[in-house]
Amino acid sequence: MSTIKELSEQHNWNLPTVCPVCGASLELSPNHMHLTCTNEFCPSRTSGTIAKWCSVHGIKEMGLTTIKKIQERGFCSSISAMYAQVDDPNSECHRVMGTVLGKNWLNIVNEINTHREMNLAKFIAGYNIPGIGEKQVQKVIDFYSVKDFNGLFWSDSTQRFVCDGIGSVLSQILSTGLEINKADMLETIKHISFVKQDSIKGVLTGKSFCFTGAMEYKRKDLQDMVLAHGGTNLDSVTKNLTYLVIADPNSTSGKAKKARELGINLISPEQFLEMVHD
Repeated sequence: MSTIKELSEQHNWNLPTVCPVCGASLELSPNHMHLTCTNEFCPSRTSGTIAKWCSVHGIKEMGLTTIKKIQERGFCSSISAMYAQVDDPNSECHRVMGTVLGKNWLNIVNEINTHREMNLAKFIAGYNIPGIGEKQVQKVIDFYSVKDFNGLFWSDSTQRFVCDGIGSVLSQILSTGLEINKADMLETIKHISFVKQDSIKGVLTGKSFCFTGAMEYKRKDLQDMVLAHGGTNLDSVTKNLTYLVIADPNSTSGKAKKARELGINLISPEQFLEMVHD
């Protein structure tokens, strides 16, 4: 099957070939009547937005197919609506989805209820603003000492988030994304609780980690473990780093050499996991 770009070139069609929201390629429907973004997490698709939220927050049972089934029946049209309908014992959502999904609906409700505490960076990252993840938001929070959600709106300038690691383009994207989602975010905040990262205590409290190079494990999963156990993630090797996690601790890479020069411990991913599970 030809892509929309190939068809556009073949027939000299004046059609967009990429999504104006996320930049992913567009797909033409079989009847040539509709263009659809191929990115299932595209913010222009509400099912994708909720799927992204559930992915970021580890809410199991809520895959894209399930979300679409729920939305086809008029529920969970937004992140805040999902929480509001789950919180309302008299909501029609419970009766209808209980019939459609059976015990799976109870599992979904339990999953949602057990993932209501989060830090501000993760909250923003869950709203699927293109190019904006938890790490980018945390850089802004740390650099500008943002205390709460309202603290992100200290100015109307789209350049207010520019800092180390956040350029003018990302600043504008984040600013625009916050404005677009602000109303729904304020509603969602009524149903969740914010926790500060430094208030999370665990076996990694006071320790910092930098993950580098290819490894068997997903880097994001390992970084999530650091945060969940009270540690902090760093992007580079500095004197403030406690551990450099690298597939081969005997590596002679640039980061490995610098870590040794600074007296930083080099450990393997397996050694990191032992620290977490001890």
